[in-house]
Amino acid sequence: MNEKDFDLDFDFEKEYGFDTPEDTDEQLSGEDFDLKALLESDFGEDISQFTSEYETNFDYGPETVDYAQDEGMVLPEAPVEKQPYEDEFDAELPEEMMNAQPLPVEEPVPYEEVQPEAMMPEELPREEKPVRPERRRQVSPIRRFKNETLPLIIAGVTAVLLLFFVIGSIGRLIGKIKTNNDAALKASEAAENEAERQDREALELLEEADRVAAGYDYDSAIAMLEGFTGNKAKYPEMEIRLSEYKQKKSLLVAHNDPGAIPNLSFHVLVADPSRTWNNKELGGKYNRNFVTTDEFEKILEQLYNNGYVLVDMDCFIAETVTGETITYSAKPLYLPDGKKPVMITQTMVNYYSYMTDSNEDGVPDKDGAGFATKLVVQNGDVKAAMVNSAGETVIGNYDLVPILEDFIEKHPDFAYHGSRALLAVSGVEGVFGYRTNKSVIETKGQSYYDAEVAGAKEVVAALKEAGYTFASYTYGDEAYGKFDATTIQKDISKWTAEVLPILGTCDTLVFAKTSDISANGDYTTSKFNVLYGAGFRYYISHTTGGPSCKIAGNYVRQLRIMVTGTQMAHAANTYAKYFDS
Repeated sequence: MNEKDFDLDFDFEKEYGFDTPEDTDEQLSGEDFDLKALLESDFGEDISQFTSEYETNFDYGPETVDYAQDEGMVLPEAPVEKQPYEDEFDAELPEEMMNAQPLPVEEPVPYEEVQPEAMMPEELPREEKPVRPERRRQVSPIRRFKNETLPLIIAGVTAVLLLFFVIGSIGRLIGKIKTNNDAALKASEAAENEAERQDREALELLEEADRVAAGYDYDSAIAMLEGFTGNKAKYPEMEIRLSEYKQKKSLLVAHNDPGAIPNLSFHVLVADPSRTWNNKELGGKYNRNFVTTDEFEKILEQLYNNGYVLVDMDCFIAETVTGETITYSAKPLYLPDGKKPVMITQTMVNYYSYMTDSNEDGVPDKDGAGFATKLVVQNGDVKAAMVNSAGETVIGNYDLVPILEDFIEKHPDFAYHGSRALLAVSGVEGVFGYRTNKSVIETKGQSYYDAEVAGAKEVVAALKEAGYTFASYTYGDEAYGKFDATTIQKDISKWTAEVLPILGTCDTLVFAKTSDISANGDYTTSKFNVLYGAGFRYYISHTTGGPSCKIAGNYVRQLRIMVTGTQMAHAANTYAKYFDS
């Protein structure tokens, strides 16, 4: 038997409990463990007598054996049970080995726990064995990830979440603080804004109340201030004004006679007299029938200085509606002692082409007769346009409306309850300088007509806003006193079809060319029925004498005092009560 045979046949791992060949060999230092040398050393014999029949399952006897610890100790004899092959084994051993004493063993151990060192004789020199580090089992990447990386990730995520939570909490706290601060700031700003709003409202209210009270409408002024929703105690001026308005109201004097109220009537005004008087065809007629802008301004000044206050029909005529029937009656108007009411009417507010267009090409030119060409709205104000002698279109106070507006701006107490003049227009050449007569559609097209209508409506809206009222001057500037009912019907039908849609509403008719349908104002004929059916309830005729007004229940007739160049030059007494012509 050689070493290779032994190594192949004897399995130390099974018999002695070695884990693995690697574990056993690596625990010994130096050369590999040599069993042959060990046996020869212990027994002094050649081991060649061991044969390959040496069984790996050889039974060495009981698991534990007690050995004598000292020499000379007598061991008790005990029956030893022989194995089936023990005789054969003993027979082959030399006598020295048969009589050899057993090796002393300090403590019996189970076979499975016996280490190689326990089998080695005492005289065998022991070598220090290097302690091999405990070999760890190789860890899989997944387990390594779970054991090492994943906890770090979890810890990191937890830290991040905690950080977010802390930051979120801090952010919410900061946000709450900011919200509270913002709310407090907004509340402060709101309180400040509310205070500013009330201050502004109070100031505007005081200004508006003053404007209204300047026109002697103390009832409206008082209602405005009493309706203030803010803290009146903060604005003592309100109480002062309220007391003042109530005091002035108590001193007003009633005017109960509508027939005593004069109505001064003007044509459109001459803006450039040098061109008007020198007009070869109509200069003389203009001079006899028209008043210049300068003259009108002076008339306004004298009216104001003489205590006159501008009123309109609504100021002294009351309307009572019963079903579909309207009846009229006088109502008092109240003015301070010494003040007197007056009306102003302007007729022919059409700016006919014969006044403005010398060559009749449809465009106003420098050779016109020196009148305004149209009313225009400029920055919300109504002004008049005119082509001057240089051919330039200029905007300004070239007719009655803008002059009157500037005057009232300076003297708000001249307009009773915001009254303005009555403007009477025909329709044969449009209104207010805009060619809204439908005949222009044939010559200039629908788009031109539509643009003219739009311009006229813009002017009408601005005039209504300012307080002006409107009247018909017939459609064709006709003398209805010479017409029968059928002819009047045709003319007024054109007016209601072309002019009324632009004005919106109109219930007043100013008779043109000093005509009237009745000499005494008793309107009972078919002519009256035609006009009444067209919606007219107020009728204004002419006079060269004093004022007059008749209230007949279902209509009102008034006389207007025409202010002309001829009258001012040759009948100055006509205006002596009002102004010095």
